[in-house]
Amino acid sequence: MTTLNITFESKAVKNYDNSGAHEAAKLIMKKYENLSVKFKTDKDNYPYAWLESKSMAGFKLRLNQAELTWIMKYLKEGETEDFGTKPENVEAYKEDDDNDFQLQIFKQLIESGKVLQFVPTFRETNGYISATSSYMKGKIFFRLERTDSLVEYLQEKELI
Repeated sequence: MTTLNITFESKAVKNYDNSGAHEAAKLIMKKYENLSVKFKTDKDNYPYAWLESKSMAGFKLRLNQAELTWIMKYLKEGETEDFGTKPENVEAYKEDDDNDFQLQIFKQLIESGKVLQFVPTFRETNGYISATSSYMKGKIFFRLERTDSLVEYLQEKELI
């Protein structure tokens, strides 16, 4: 019986090309296409937006405050100017931080008075709460784990 020997080569982990992702988002915006956006936190604890349009498949854009403001301004007003966004300057959440970025954005929109469209809870059988926030140049989609605290929060706000 032969013994197989495998040698593993250790390679440095390549950093995510967030500048390239920023340029892809800018290309969508320059065409004035509607954006579909989902907010998440990646495995390395970076907050990001999952962006897609009719002409471009989905991709991840890691966010800093300027990038988030830029995306929201495009969704609301169709404004494409990205001066000062610095897509390469993003920071991961610290290990002990509350890193549910999607939930943070969801609650901020509710607190700001934004009307969200909820999937009726009787149709949601998989333990999630789904909602959509519509804008002039696209939509934000939410799919949040159904927890007691989230349900209580939404009931307090009279949203479900």
